[in-house]
Amino acid sequence: MQIQSKASLSALFLAGATSLAAAGGSSYEYIDLGTLGGPASAAFGLNDARQVVGWAHIDNCLVDGAPCRRAFLWHDGSMVDLGLLAGDEGSFARAINNGGLVVGTSELDVVAASGTFRGTVWDGGAIAQLPDFGDGRSFAHDVNDAGTIVGHAVDQTVIRDRAVSWTGGSIHNLGDTEEHSYNRAFGVNESGQVAGWAWNLFQPNDAIVYDGAWFTVGGIDGPFQNAEASDINDSGVMVGLQAFPSGDWHAAIWSFGNPTIDAGTLPGLAYGELYDVNEAGVAVGRSYAGTIPEVSRAVIWENGELKDLNDLLPAEVDAVLWEAREINENGDIAATAVVDGFFRAVLLARTDAEATWEPLGHAMAGDGGTPTLIGEGDLAPGAPITVRVKNALPGASAWLVLGFNEIDLPLFLGTLVPTPDITVGPLAIDGNGEHTLAANWPAGLPAGFSTWWQTWIFDTSGPADWTATNGLRRVTE
Repeated sequence: MQIQSKASLSALFLAGATSLAAAGGSSYEYIDLGTLGGPASAAFGLNDARQVVGWAHIDNCLVDGAPCRRAFLWHDGSMVDLGLLAGDEGSFARAINNGGLVVGTSELDVVAASGTFRGTVWDGGAIAQLPDFGDGRSFAHDVNDAGTIVGHAVDQTVIRDRAVSWTGGSIHNLGDTEEHSYNRAFGVNESGQVAGWAWNLFQPNDAIVYDGAWFTVGGIDGPFQNAEASDINDSGVMVGLQAFPSGDWHAAIWSFGNPTIDAGTLPGLAYGELYDVNEAGVAVGRSYAGTIPEVSRAVIWENGELKDLNDLLPAEVDAVLWEAREINENGDIAATAVVDGFFRAVLLARTDAEATWEPLGHAMAGDGGTPTLIGEGDLAPGAPITVRVKNALPGASAWLVLGFNEIDLPLFLGTLVPTPDITVGPLAIDGNGEHTLAANWPAGLPAGFSTWWQTWIFDTSGPADWTATNGLRRVTE
């Protein structure tokens, strides 16, 4: 790849990492994702390219009197039925990584009985069942950009749930958690740390984290009972729920070596939980009454405050956000609303200035996973900006390409998104697979001027010895 670094931009960037949390007063565009022809849908997973996965009812299909549901993938206005494994009645997509790998379950008898769930992966239109422990039952809950999948499977020797990971097409038992009989894995970060929960029969749950071995972070080994961890970010921040002295469980936040944070609930609602946290430490979930019929409101935790996401919607939206399941690195949120009495999958697309780094896709993976490019900050004269590469090959050399047009040119079996007007490199990818460039944006470019960004990494495991991040588009202020 013949790319030369230009001093004009090289001098612009200064070494050093910057972490920017979403500012208070974030605003969103409300996007109703629709259904697959049936009455309802729900959103569960989201990546940085605004691809959303979940389940949706299909048309003219009933199982034991209930509408049939299918795993879906939504992107840029189109919802696609991902299908199900042979012999099953339904499917459910729970997570998607930045390479477009989707994980979830294919299901049988989930209405009439306890059901049989089979961990499933959808990859580029192909569907496959994940390995289990021999009896066909497993759940896939999350997947990182390296392709590590986590969930749980039934150990048929003891008929108990076991937290597992899948890598390279193989299943791995993550082992016992202290004195617990059962455990499940629900979230995984890019370094392979896993969050979940464990329990003994007829006992409350304990929040757990795996980092080469299992540790309890909340529950019977702490001051209060009943805790569940749902996700963990790359800084080791975990989110979920925990019972506090009130006796009700609240949204909870844990991190290594720090006290548990009681994130609370919305006023008038007794219970709360958080499902996902991004690298800026912004988390999403719900607060609810716990009564029947259940009253529930989607929430966001940012800047130390729990807020009702419904308060941040445009005034013309006629819906109630019921829960928020995932937030990506751009601050977009996958959520479920109640519309005319039915659940509806929605995307809350950030519209404020800090969220206008538009993800364009076209990442190209290698053996280590899919590299990701994240931009932060305003392209306004003198404003601080950060461009960060994640999940690249540790120790590799990389080149940042900045262009003033989008060409989507085929290159090394991938796609070069920007015109190569300005390049910076070689850049050294560190031992964690990252490189961060930080600077103040220069004066002189007119407002409303579009720029396109992408990073290419020399990686012999990639097609034609290269991997590439997603493209980004950013408009100057």
